[in-house]
Amino acid sequence: MATSELKFCPHCGAAVTPSDTVCPQCQTDLTPYRQPSAPAKSSQKLNLSSLYANPYREGMKRLHDRDGDSAPKKRWHWPWSKE
Repeated sequence: MATSELKFCPHCGAAVTPSDTVCPQCQTDLTPYRQPSAPAKSSQKLNLSSLYANPYREGMKRLHDRDGDSAPKKRWHWPWSKE
């Protein structure tokens, strides 16, 4: 949260001003809540064997993981099969 966005103490709910470093009611340190949050780094390991085997599938898998798409995988089957 930015400094201007923190209007209440996250611990007790008391009103705080932008110049307060601690909550006037419960004495909670407000500086960690006012620090800009850094984007989380992706610690995904590269699977080279699957990348070399089928780079399109690996790229699409990463794209779906990144976007959060969880569409059910459609299986192809013969029209006359009983599946």
